[in-house]
Amino acid sequence: MLKLRSAVCIVCATAGLTLAGGVTTCAADAVTPAGTAQVAAARSDTVIWPRATLYRNQAWTSGNGRAILRLQEDGNLVLYKNGWPVWQAPNTWGRGDSAVFQEDGNFVVYDSSGSPIWASQTWRRGEFLAVQDDGNVVIYDSGRSPIWATDTGD
Repeated sequence: MLKLRSAVCIVCATAGLTLAGGVTTCAADAVTPAGTAQVAAARSDTVIWPRATLYRNQAWTSGNGRAILRLQEDGNLVLYKNGWPVWQAPNTWGRGDSAVFQEDGNFVVYDSSGSPIWASQTWRRGEFLAVQDDGNVVIYDSGRSPIWATDTGD
């Protein structure tokens, strides 16, 4: 089933179903049985492809709206689950100006001078980032294995 999901997501992206900023909502997981391993994302997870950028007061939201990854006005990168903050990127409060899922697979928060202030440490490995319906944000490698996560999923 995971291969089917991956194929459908690739087809979505190839067919131009990518939203502004490298964001794709992939509903292919509707065919994935409940309870499959952490590699399989939920129904309508939002898939973020490199070079996608969040600026202050912008967010990426899971397909069901349950998880919201927001770069707040105060520069803090925060994940909300069911309306409650459940994770934040260390040392970004008051400093974050943009959050970039880079072409090298690393997810990085930059300050207003362009200096990195936090990173997922996934360079040369991250293929896509998913804001998942289960409340988790995960970076997957090219083999669709998770390599970084907020560990906030159900």
